[in-house]
Amino acid sequence: MSAIADAFLSGRRRAGSEPGAQDRSDPFQLGVAWVETVFVPTVEQADKDLRQFGVGVRHDLNLNRGSTNHPHADFWFVQTAAKSGQSYDGPKYSFNVIDRDIMVYKPGASGRSLGSVDGFGPDQLNELLREAAEEYGEKFRQD
Repeated sequence: MSAIADAFLSGRRRAGSEPGAQDRSDPFQLGVAWVETVFVPTVEQADKDLRQFGVGVRHDLNLNRGSTNHPHADFWFVQTAAKSGQSYDGPKYSFNVIDRDIMVYKPGASGRSLGSVDGFGPDQLNELLREAAEEYGEKFRQD
């Protein structure tokens, strides 16, 4: 093994043996992991569930550390089967993961904390999606 590899492994062993080493994880990467393992699969399942009703859930991600200082994800509802070609898009819900805290923003409302990446999982996100779907359903236009 090279001296560089030995040094790297030595540093990993030393960091792993210090108290609180687990808490020093890169906050940006923790946010990316939450987006990839909680946000994306949950939103994609909601999209799949709604397709039969002519509705989809779109999402957009920015997980590039070079362009933003925190992971960012959006979702919004869209009409997928509009006969007129006009689709009604619902409001965009924007998520910023700052350190371990998940903030959500929606047009016309103040941002609010949803809690930590450690405590806001698929069940909680599904509840938020359920509320958003109900709101979208109230405003949905059928051709």
